[in-house]
Amino acid sequence: MKDAQREHFWDFTRAFYLLLGIPFHAAVTYSLHHDWAIPSPVRDPLMSAVADTLHTFRMPGFFVIAGYFSLMLLMRQEARDWAMSRLVRLGLPLLTATLTILPVQMLIQVWFESLTGSLPAGAFWTTFIARLTRFDEPWISHLWFLYSLLAFSAALAFGAAVIGQARFVRWYRQAFEFAFAHRWLSLAGLALISVGCAVVLPLVYALGGDKMPALIGYIQYFPFFFLGAALFASPVLKARYTGLGAAALIGGAVLLVVAMATPARIWAHGVVILAGLIGAVLITGFIAAMARRYCDRPSLRVRQLADASFSIYLFHHPIIMALATVFALTDWPPVAEFLIVVPVAAIASYGCHLLVASNRVTALLYNGIRMKRATDGPRLPVAGVLVSPER
Repeated sequence: MKDAQREHFWDFTRAFYLLLGIPFHAAVTYSLHHDWAIPSPVRDPLMSAVADTLHTFRMPGFFVIAGYFSLMLLMRQEARDWAMSRLVRLGLPLLTATLTILPVQMLIQVWFESLTGSLPAGAFWTTFIARLTRFDEPWISHLWFLYSLLAFSAALAFGAAVIGQARFVRWYRQAFEFAFAHRWLSLAGLALISVGCAVVLPLVYALGGDKMPALIGYIQYFPFFFLGAALFASPVLKARYTGLGAAALIGGAVLLVVAMATPARIWAHGVVILAGLIGAVLITGFIAAMARRYCDRPSLRVRQLADASFSIYLFHHPIIMALATVFALTDWPPVAEFLIVVPVAAIASYGCHLLVASNRVTALLYNGIRMKRATDGPRLPVAGVLVSPER
């Protein structure tokens, strides 16, 4: 997309959703409802509410944007070439972060357990080595979204390759526009699917064991990814999505409150699933509408922040884990600790981004972006570093 045609508000929303990971993971430390790697000895209802609220729309919004840009880039090249470029853009940072960041997180977690007395004295290194040599959740951690993006991108590329890109986009657009034109029929279908999921999920959990809930959690955002692709395919849908107003915000907030309930019956669980899906679409649409209204103009700061947001997301997680470990030894109020952790983690992870972006090799390894040398052509300032990205 040429800069003259660039929809600048997407830069803001992309950075917004990724950066929300900082307050989310800072709050989830004190949550009553989440079991995080570094749980604070003190749990707090307010921090639980912050984490729960952010959780309902943060990743749905991110996957909507990911789907939008995925189809946009797919339409510029052959499906096979695009799939290979996605493998580099997403797979290389996934591999690099897995080998360098996740072992550090495991070390911090063992440190936390030894400091808080949950780990026997003298078992520090044996525990650390045991976790390094066993594939489990710590080897996925906050990088799960990259696995999901790779899977969703592969599905998109497969559909385009089998059907043909032009026909794929046309059918894709027609299907979503038909669903939108027959909203009540679509809503009834979604309700039936939601109840079906509520019926099937307990059976799936029982057959899949204790790892199945995590797997379902990783793939649950596929509707938002494919909705984002539909927004690119259909200008009609994009105009409606980015034109939502205050009523969508209010309605979405009510639905997301419903989605945070703990259902006791199958039909109630179906209502919770449906409310979460529709509520997230309304809230993220409202955010996109506000961004389009107020941020749809060239802004070097927003562009730099958007370019930095991916690196910030990779690095903020171990930083928050380390800060949470330190604060586990204090008796400060959770809100006070939260207000310290968020800005410190933001600044520190942005510093990590500057280091990564200053070198062509690390930029490729952690961001999957090939940078030309400054003497190779026109230079673009990104986050304080003069580079020329190969798009």
